[in-house]
Amino acid sequence: MQAWQCEFEKPTVKDLIGALSPEAGALYTELRRAVLKQIKKKPKLEWTGLTWCWCECTHIENGGMLSTIYLVSDPENPRVALALSTTFFDSHPPQTLPKVLHCGFERATCVGHLTWCEWTINSEDLVMGVLELIALAYGPSQEKSAGRKYGRS
Repeated sequence: MQAWQCEFEKPTVKDLIGALSPEAGALYTELRRAVLKQIKKKPKLEWTGLTWCWCECTHIENGGMLSTIYLVSDPENPRVALALSTTFFDSHPPQTLPKVLHCGFERATCVGHLTWCEWTINSEDLVMGVLELIALAYGPSQEKSAGRKYGRS
Protein backbone atom coordinates (compact mmCIF):
# COMPACT_ATOMS: atom_id res chain seq x y z
CA MET A 1 0.00 0.00 0.00
CA GLN A 2 1.34 3.42 -0.93
CA ALA A 3 1.93 6.04 1.79
CA TRP A 4 -0.90 8.29 0.59
CA GLN A 5 -3.42 5.41 0.98
CA CYS A 6 -2.60 4.24 4.51
CA GLU A 7 -5.17 5.88 6.78
CA PHE A 8 -3.48 4.92 10.04
CA GLU A 9 0.04 6.10 9.20
CA LYS A 10 0.25 9.81 8.49
CA PRO A 11 2.87 10.41 5.79
CA THR A 12 4.97 13.51 5.40
CA VAL A 13 4.41 15.92 2.52
CA LYS A 14 7.92 15.03 1.36
CA ASP A 15 6.93 11.34 1.20
CA LEU A 16 3.81 12.17 -0.80
CA ILE A 17 5.60 14.37 -3.32
CA GLY A 18 8.45 11.86 -3.54
CA ALA A 19 6.01 9.16 -4.70
CA LEU A 20 5.04 11.26 -7.74
CA SER A 21 6.85 11.01 -11.07
CA PRO A 22 9.49 13.73 -11.52
CA GLU A 23 7.25 15.63 -13.98
CA ALA A 24 4.14 15.37 -11.81
CA GLY A 25 6.16 16.20 -8.70
CA ALA A 26 7.48 19.40 -10.29
CA LEU A 27 3.99 20.54 -11.36
CA TYR A 28 2.50 19.60 -7.97
CA THR A 29 5.25 21.50 -6.14
CA GLU A 30 4.82 24.54 -8.40
CA LEU A 31 1.06 24.60 -7.78
CA ARG A 32 1.56 24.03 -4.05
CA ARG A 33 3.98 26.96 -3.73
CA ALA A 34 1.84 29.29 -5.82
CA VAL A 35 -1.29 28.48 -3.79
CA LEU A 36 0.58 29.15 -0.55
CA LYS A 37 1.82 32.47 -1.92
CA GLN A 38 -1.63 33.46 -3.17
CA ILE A 39 -3.71 32.35 -0.16
CA LYS A 40 -1.04 32.98 2.50
CA LYS A 41 -2.24 30.05 4.54
CA LYS A 42 -0.35 26.81 5.05
CA PRO A 43 -2.32 23.70 4.05
CA LYS A 44 -2.96 20.87 6.50
CA LEU A 45 -2.33 17.25 5.68
CA GLU A 46 -5.65 15.47 6.25
CA TRP A 47 -7.14 12.04 5.68
CA THR A 48 -10.10 12.72 3.41
CA GLY A 49 -11.40 9.20 2.79
CA LEU A 50 -10.79 6.47 0.26
CA THR A 51 -11.07 8.63 -2.85
CA TRP A 52 -8.52 11.33 -2.04
CA CYS A 53 -6.81 9.57 0.91
CA TRP A 54 -4.11 11.83 2.41
CA CYS A 55 -4.11 15.24 0.81
CA GLU A 56 -3.19 18.80 1.58
CA CYS A 57 -6.26 20.84 2.44
CA THR A 58 -6.46 24.60 2.64
CA HIS A 59 -9.73 25.58 4.29
CA ILE A 60 -10.43 29.24 3.67
CA GLU A 61 -12.47 31.35 6.06
CA ASN A 62 -13.92 34.46 4.48
CA GLY A 63 -12.53 33.29 1.15
CA GLY A 64 -15.27 34.85 -0.89
CA MET A 65 -16.32 32.32 -3.49
CA LEU A 66 -13.54 29.84 -2.60
CA SER A 67 -14.11 27.47 0.30
CA THR A 68 -11.36 24.86 0.14
CA ILE A 69 -8.40 23.80 -1.99
CA TYR A 70 -7.38 20.14 -2.03
CA LEU A 71 -4.04 18.93 -3.40
CA VAL A 72 -4.34 15.18 -3.93
CA SER A 73 -0.95 13.49 -4.25
CA ASP A 74 -2.17 10.26 -5.87
CA PRO A 75 0.97 8.83 -7.56
CA GLU A 76 -1.14 7.52 -10.45
CA ASN A 77 -3.24 10.66 -10.90
CA PRO A 78 -2.19 13.77 -8.91
CA ARG A 79 -5.12 16.18 -8.73
CA VAL A 80 -6.29 19.52 -7.48
CA ALA A 81 -9.85 20.11 -6.36
CA LEU A 82 -11.62 23.32 -5.46
CA ALA A 83 -14.84 23.82 -3.54
CA LEU A 84 -16.37 26.97 -5.02
CA SER A 85 -19.57 28.78 -4.20
CA THR A 86 -22.11 27.84 -6.84
CA THR A 87 -22.92 31.54 -7.24
CA PHE A 88 -19.35 32.09 -8.51
CA PHE A 89 -20.50 30.79 -11.88
CA ASP A 90 -23.22 33.46 -12.10
CA SER A 91 -20.57 36.11 -12.67
CA HIS A 92 -17.94 33.79 -14.21
CA PRO A 93 -19.63 31.38 -16.62
CA PRO A 94 -17.40 28.37 -17.34
CA GLN A 95 -17.09 29.25 -21.03
CA THR A 96 -15.35 32.52 -20.04
CA LEU A 97 -12.71 30.71 -17.96
CA PRO A 98 -9.53 29.07 -19.30
CA LYS A 99 -10.35 26.26 -21.71
CA VAL A 100 -7.99 23.88 -19.90
CA LEU A 101 -10.42 23.95 -16.93
CA HIS A 102 -13.57 23.03 -18.84
CA CYS A 103 -13.29 19.27 -18.24
CA GLY A 104 -13.30 19.91 -14.49
CA PHE A 105 -16.45 22.02 -14.78
CA GLU A 106 -18.19 19.36 -16.88
CA ARG A 107 -17.56 16.72 -14.20
CA ALA A 108 -18.21 19.07 -11.25
CA THR A 109 -20.61 18.08 -8.51
CA CYS A 110 -22.93 20.52 -6.77
CA VAL A 111 -23.76 19.88 -3.12
CA GLY A 112 -25.83 22.57 -1.45
CA HIS A 113 -24.21 25.93 -2.15
CA LEU A 114 -20.83 24.45 -3.18
CA THR A 115 -19.58 23.21 -6.53
CA TRP A 116 -16.73 20.69 -6.33
CA CYS A 117 -14.38 20.81 -9.32
CA GLU A 118 -11.39 18.51 -9.85
CA TRP A 119 -8.52 18.42 -12.35
CA THR A 120 -5.54 16.17 -13.00
CA ILE A 121 -2.29 18.08 -12.49
CA ASN A 122 -0.74 17.23 -15.85
CA SER A 123 0.47 20.43 -17.48
CA GLU A 124 1.81 23.89 -16.89
CA ASP A 125 -1.32 25.27 -18.62
CA LEU A 126 -3.53 23.47 -16.10
CA VAL A 127 -1.52 24.85 -13.18
CA MET A 128 -1.81 28.39 -14.58
CA GLY A 129 -5.56 27.94 -15.22
CA VAL A 130 -6.20 26.73 -11.67
CA LEU A 131 -4.21 29.64 -10.26
CA GLU A 132 -6.25 32.06 -12.37
CA LEU A 133 -9.47 30.47 -11.11
CA ILE A 134 -8.28 30.71 -7.50
CA ALA A 135 -7.41 34.39 -8.00
CA LEU A 136 -10.89 35.10 -9.40
CA ALA A 137 -12.71 33.23 -6.65
CA TYR A 138 -10.52 34.34 -3.74
CA GLY A 139 -9.38 37.80 -4.82
CA PRO A 140 -12.58 39.87 -4.59
CA SER A 141 -13.18 39.00 -0.93
CA GLN A 142 -9.63 40.03 -0.06
CA GLU A 143 -10.01 43.36 -1.85
CA LYS A 144 -13.21 44.07 0.12
CA SER A 145 -11.48 43.10 3.36
CA ALA A 146 -8.56 45.41 2.57
CA GLY A 147 -11.02 48.21 1.79
CA ARG A 148 -12.68 47.85 5.20
CA LYS A 149 -9.29 47.65 6.89
CA TYR A 150 -8.21 50.96 5.37
CA GLY A 151 -11.54 52.74 5.65
CA ARG A 152 -12.67 52.07 2.07
CA SER A 153 -15.55 49.89 0.92
